[in-house]
Amino acid sequence: MVILALLFALSLWTIFNVDRPIAIWMRAFPEELSALANHITRLGAGVEVLVGSGALLILLAFLPRARLRRRIVVGANAVVAAAGFVFLSVAGGGLAVLITKYSIGRARPAVSQGEDPLDFQVFALNPDYAAFPSGHATTAGAMAMALALVFPRFRSIFISIGILISLSRQLVGVHWPSDTIMGWAVGVGFTFWLAHIFARRRLLFVYGEDGSLRPRLAGMPLVSLLLRNARRTAAPG
Repeated sequence: MVILALLFALSLWTIFNVDRPIAIWMRAFPEELSALANHITRLGAGVEVLVGSGALLILLAFLPRARLRRRIVVGANAVVAAAGFVFLSVAGGGLAVLITKYSIGRARPAVSQGEDPLDFQVFALNPDYAAFPSGHATTAGAMAMALALVFPRFRSIFISIGILISLSRQLVGVHWPSDTIMGWAVGVGFTFWLAHIFARRRLLFVYGEDGSLRPRLAGMPLVSLLLRNARRTAAPG
């Protein structure tokens, strides 16, 4: 919570001190860099993660659990919990920020050519006035944190990719730096809140002795667990 509060404060400070000079500076970047950023920023829509996790949920929902050994059912349930957590993190965070950004009504940099970061039209319901917070950065933060919590071994990779996606929103000129910082904070904050709800119900996560969140099946990738149990069941004897 302290980190999220700091991100919130940093975002507000950035509005008044950093947004304008950064936006003007980025206008001089080569078009090739913007083209690359356009490819990266598409990942921030979260379509791949939502489709993948949603497909897993549907597939495993029809698993004939009554006919399977308990070990396979345990593995399948773990995958269902992980897929559900990732799906809810991305979808829930995205919905929350969608309502917020259209209510706040902050102009995107292109409206003023990066000159006026304080241009607001509250409840404008106009895409040109829906910059704060960044929806793509929210999705990137939610995706990165959800996957980092489920697969802590690869935490640094997921976080790095999430930050890269967030930065790409500025390179393509559709967001101010403060938009992406706040979007990241919303995505990460929503995911942590959801993870604590799961942990209190001992779904996917548990609390360590120090109160930190830990995967309930610590140290074992969930898909590997399911596949290993399936191989054990198929083995003779």
